[in-house]
Amino acid sequence: MTFVSSSRVLVLAASDPHDRSRWDDIVDHAPISDVYYRSGYACASEAAGHGKAIGLLLAAQRIQVLVPLLLRPLSDLPFAAGEPGFDAATPYGYGGLLPLSDMERPAEADVNSLLDVLQQWCRDAGIVSCLIRLHPLLEQDRWLGQHHWPQQATLLHYRLPTVAVDLAPWDSARQRIAGLHRNRRAALNDARRCLGVSWSGSDVPLPEALALFQPIYEQRMACLNASSYYFFPFEYYASLAEGLSNNLAVALAWLDQKLVGAALFLVDRQFAHYHLTGSNEDGRKYEADTLLVNAGAHWARERGCRFLHLGGGGDSNGLYRYKRSFGGDVYRYHTLDVIADESRYRNLVERRMIYESVPQIRQGFFPQYRA
Repeated sequence: MTFVSSSRVLVLAASDPHDRSRWDDIVDHAPISDVYYRSGYACASEAAGHGKAIGLLLAAQRIQVLVPLLLRPLSDLPFAAGEPGFDAATPYGYGGLLPLSDMERPAEADVNSLLDVLQQWCRDAGIVSCLIRLHPLLEQDRWLGQHHWPQQATLLHYRLPTVAVDLAPWDSARQRIAGLHRNRRAALNDARRCLGVSWSGSDVPLPEALALFQPIYEQRMACLNASSYYFFPFEYYASLAEGLSNNLAVALAWLDQKLVGAALFLVDRQFAHYHLTGSNEDGRKYEADTLLVNAGAHWARERGCRFLHLGGGGDSNGLYRYKRSFGGDVYRYHTLDVIADESRYRNLVERRMIYESVPQIRQGFFPQYRA
């Protein structure tokens, strides 16, 4: 597929080493960089089969942004064999739009112009819709005001709360997160009496640590009846190691010589992310997850990060309450849902409804023609 670039749109192909180097240089020089915007993270998503990775540079008046995207062929939909074109989505996690200037809050006209450029590029490239997962710690929803947008074309959609621990306050005497809730402090004390932690790089080579991580993570996902989407092939982990290098670390929790828990952390200048984690029955018994999060917070703080982002969970479920017990602040995760070709979008939704013999499609999921 060949993309037409203009002075307002530039496409960087993750498969091209020169483009990839330029992509990461752009992230390095952005006012706030983060690992979710790096080419290595997008390449890992491509290796997992989630789409073809590109970096999209958009410019409009006084604002310029980088948008990592995965292009997904519409022909892979079970009811749309042979369908030309694509849709696009930012990789799993929290990325979205990376502003390349110090502008704190772009003017509404600049934002509207930027979205017009995005929609026109999508139409020119045969892209029906674009799902942009926004970075909650950058609070982009505050400047992506929607009241003048065509409602059927662009929607800022609140998804769920996320939790991030401020690492500036630190309990140095006890080497722990300062704001831990009482039950989490007790869990950490219990874990420290029984378990030890080792790290990729300093204790275990990164490829070996990832090989140890994958089965314990997948066992936990199987216990939780997780969607197949959350079972990543080893190519995903290998690509992360190759593309992110020092921006990636694995923490391993041990009961004597037995691995009982593991967590994968991503890091950049200001933010570290608790990306994936898993523990077995012994790990849950001895609070391995609590130990790993606290160890990750210490590791991130030593790297100079200000926040450890623990990620999201529903307002009322146990995962969200667990993350809140580390004493972090709550942020709001949004997606920017963009329809570039409304008639084709509606046609795909109708074809999915007929194919699945359902009277309607669950609201809130975007794009609605994908399960």
